[in-house]
Amino acid sequence: MVERLAARELRAHLNDRLVKGEFTEDQDALTIHLLHGLAYTAGSALGSTPPTQEQCLSAFLVPNKVGLTAGARAWSKHAHRSGGSADSVVDDQEKDRKAAPSGWWGTPRGPIAGINEHALVLFRKIMGDASWRNLHWLPHGVLVYEVRVPEGYGMRWAQDLSGLLDEQDRTRVRVECEERVKGRPWIFRGFVEPMMENGHEVGWRH
Repeated sequence: MVERLAARELRAHLNDRLVKGEFTEDQDALTIHLLHGLAYTAGSALGSTPPTQEQCLSAFLVPNKVGLTAGARAWSKHAHRSGGSADSVVDDQEKDRKAAPSGWWGTPRGPIAGINEHALVLFRKIMGDASWRNLHWLPHGVLVYEVRVPEGYGMRWAQDLSGLLDEQDRTRVRVECEERVKGRPWIFRGFVEPMMENGHEVGWRH
């Protein structure tokens, strides 16, 4: 979660241009990236478009065979990863219950409908408090959109663009394939925890 050194200056210059109304319809890829409110990092996918909040929510709410949403399934995998010292987002929504706080994620409990509802609380909390948004590439043509709150907790979505990228530049979609990008859905990839040196060693695998 480290931006390029020039990011702050570029963003300030962009804001100044916005105030002065110095914009044309034809903008460069970096300007468009910053206008989307995205972080500018070494791996940022300049020239690509992040999903809308509606697309993110739709992917989050995709149910499995028993009716558990993609977001709720991911929550069940992350509930144990935030310890018990922080206030729980979900437990804050359940002050009428006598359960002890169970870390930032809270603990899935109760019927499927209730688990889905509380997972949605997490979605709204992260989207509402987000201080970091980035769009970057994973190997094999997978575009990833990541959103995090100041504490470092967040969510990820992925869009598989394999087969659509330029052979000479694997970070750009071929011109003749640009319309096909719209047909590639965004998939909810899961929740993420704050960055830590030994996160993978202790089992915090995203």
